[in-house]
Amino acid sequence: MPRPRFVLALAALAAFVVSAAHADWLQPDPSYREAQADLRYAVRDTAGHPGDAGSLDSVGVALLRLARVDEAARVFERVAAIDPNDPTSRAMRGKLALFADRPALAESLLTGLEANDPRAAADLFAARLRQEHWQAAAEIAPLANAEGRRALLELLAERGPYAVTAGPDRVVVPFAKFYPVALVRVKLNGELVLMAVDTGASDLIVDDQAFRRLKVTPVPGQSVVFWTGSRAVTKNAIVQRLELGAFKLERCPAGVMSLGKWSLEVNPQGERVAGVIGLNLLRKFSPTLDYKAMKLELRRPGTPFTPRDGAARVPFQLWGENELTVFGSIASGRRLAMVVQTGVPGCGIGAPQEVFDEFGIKPGAMARITRSAGQVLQGRAWASVVVPAVSVGAIARDKLQGWSGALDSGEVLRHGVRRDALLSHDFFRDRRVTFDWEKHELIIED
Repeated sequence: MPRPRFVLALAALAAFVVSAAHADWLQPDPSYREAQADLRYAVRDTAGHPGDAGSLDSVGVALLRLARVDEAARVFERVAAIDPNDPTSRAMRGKLALFADRPALAESLLTGLEANDPRAAADLFAARLRQEHWQAAAEIAPLANAEGRRALLELLAERGPYAVTAGPDRVVVPFAKFYPVALVRVKLNGELVLMAVDTGASDLIVDDQAFRRLKVTPVPGQSVVFWTGSRAVTKNAIVQRLELGAFKLERCPAGVMSLGKWSLEVNPQGERVAGVIGLNLLRKFSPTLDYKAMKLELRRPGTPFTPRDGAARVPFQLWGENELTVFGSIASGRRLAMVVQTGVPGCGIGAPQEVFDEFGIKPGAMARITRSAGQVLQGRAWASVVVPAVSVGAIARDKLQGWSGALDSGEVLRHGVRRDALLSHDFFRDRRVTFDWEKHELIIED
């Protein structure tokens, strides 16, 4: 009698894991090796019990820790066929639905798990934010360790954010500067200021001096934001008016923090940068970051856009609340999840030192003793490295400037799924990058 297809797949997986355990040509950091060992044990314990939901859950969770997302999805679908109410499978399928930007499905799977599973609570919170269910998100904010955002969310429930009140179908905003990060000149509450464009920020980030000078509306509470590879604390606020070329927006949520040292890093001997434009605002448009022609293009949803012949399409996922994530490799090594944060100064790729160690990438002696951007942004040193090659889909770049330490080690397993690096603007140098929110692809043109 032929063995079931799923049992054969598990056997093949076991063989792969065992062989991988003996391959020593790459030496990942201890946490990765531990995750590999967990997968070996989970597969071994599942042998002979292909219908046991708990054993299969262990295999799926171990696969997710290694960022083997597609394989994990198949395992959790198998569990769902055995027991549709299995809580681990529901939580993981909800997480994967969130990654695929299907927040309504994620919410339906996660609802009811939030009281007993902190990660399910965080994913449910993110799913409600993506759907702009502000009041529902406010109600579970304490379970998601986001109680400091409750007042802001309740305010957004009264009047939604990012209202586009004027503008044509398409607007072009020239870069005032394109290196070490892209800066544009905008009007914030009626005053011309410089702001960075950073896919790694969520909402706006406003410098504390600009906040006071321009009378930005404060909102009670504080938020913890993920920015430049680490977590930072901001005070809540609402920017009343923001003008990007001919586009006028009202009620833009913001976090307020001091950007003085960061401004010296990204605009030395120039005017102080007033803030950062994040991904939530960009998602209101079909945007293009044109690093070749040095401009930001914003199109209203539905406005026709035709990429040039030969454009590459790179699939992306949205992790957490809105962390734009792609898959690639360093020096043709293993498959890595990378979060795209275009606002890290002078950077193409950043990673914890233990990740670069795996590929034999180490900072030189001068890089270890000279001042780094990390000391400015996070209070601890980064070290400059040159990465021999980075590939993302059909796009590759060699001899890429990077920062060792630019992604906190604590961020590697933030979502229970391994991500090893951040990808920044220098990787896209001399290219046009368009964000297709409907197809979840980066359209990259040379």
